[in-house]
Amino acid sequence: WLKRAAAAAPPPPFSASLSGCASPHVPSRPMGNFFGPEPLEVHGANGVLRKGDRVQTQYTIAEGGDGRWYSGRITALYKDNKAKIKYDDGDTWKGAACYIWSLSGAPPPGAQSSGLPPGRVVAARVVGASVPLPVIPPSEPAGNEPCCPVCNEYKMDMAFQCGHRVCGTCLKGIHASNAPCPVCRTPIAQVIRIYN
Repeated sequence: WLKRAAAAAPPPPFSASLSGCASPHVPSRPMGNFFGPEPLEVHGANGVLRKGDRVQTQYTIAEGGDGRWYSGRITALYKDNKAKIKYDDGDTWKGAACYIWSLSGAPPPGAQSSGLPPGRVVAARVVGASVPLPVIPPSEPAGNEPCCPVCNEYKMDMAFQCGHRVCGTCLKGIHASNAPCPVCRTPIAQVIRIYN
């Protein structure tokens, strides 16, 4: 008897939280975006952000991070002004868009007065393809010394600001393609010649 009475009971009153739904009595299925389509844009730290935009966020020391900026691409937008990012290193993050900086917009305040060329912000430093290279001598075979992690052939005589090392021959190719460090994927901001 109770089941029949429950089945015949009128539908529950319309809820204000479902005001965007087509019908108040048709059950909606959340699709990760709170009962509605994905918005076309959200408002980030330096302007409008859209799905597919190249962006960066800072993993602050206050939240247990290293203070560096990490680049990625927006993969989803949410109605509550949040976005999901897939970073270049493969990690993902979902959070408030006010913490996301578009790489095509103005850089964060600390980077604007640095006097460095425009580019990406990494560890509060602006970097780009114009990183100066030291004189690169011909590469020497490694022999019994540790060898370059890229070619496994020559001595490591060049170092990046992240501390990883490569040979001069591989460095030329990395620099020409504006690639990040081949070991940790950090954008290259500094190259130092190592004298063995």
